[in-house]
Amino acid sequence: MDIVSYGIGNKAAKEESKLRKDILGTGVEGAHPHVRARIDSLEDAIEGVNSLANKLIINDAVNIMKAHAKLNAIAKTTKYKMHNMIFDDLLDLSGIDTSKSSGYTHDTVNGSLKNGSIVTKEEITDVIPSKVVLNVDESFQSSDIAGKYYISRDSGITWEQIAPNSLFYFTDFISPQDKKLRLKAELPTGTTLLNYALTWA
Repeated sequence: MDIVSYGIGNKAAKEESKLRKDILGTGVEGAHPHVRARIDSLEDAIEGVNSLANKLIINDAVNIMKAHAKLNAIAKTTKYKMHNMIFDDLLDLSGIDTSKSSGYTHDTVNGSLKNGSIVTKEEITDVIPSKVVLNVDESFQSSDIAGKYYISRDSGITWEQIAPNSLFYFTDFISPQDKKLRLKAELPTGTTLLNYALTWA
């Protein structure tokens, strides 16, 4: 009698386990054949929502950083009494002359350029620039080697090296007096340019 009871109980336990794990239930219809598949589907959906939320958080953080950089550049233009400015957040390549640039990697999510030689598109100014301030934000992967920057007011025929974040005066006997501004960045391996602002008078 005990053996028969044990066998019936064991069989009932197996059926209950199958019912609990593999069957949706009497009268329940859906795209999933059993509870386990439905739970897996819900977990996948939750993971997708988390991934989307993470992307939104990253985008918000990037936008805040770019806005802060732009405000910092505007503050410096006020300091040096200059009112002409180009600010490029590098979220796209609209300000970069891709035909004259090479060896770089563009990150469209974070808005950055890594490695290589980058030349900006020509900017026609209202007056012949005599002084310029270049603001740059950089990040370094493995070395602390900053990029080298050059400025031209004759559309890249003549270049002068410019130190970021300080007032620069064109040398008249080196740079022809023209109104065609271009910037060139030479970024060593591991150096990333996050954004730049160029102001002049």
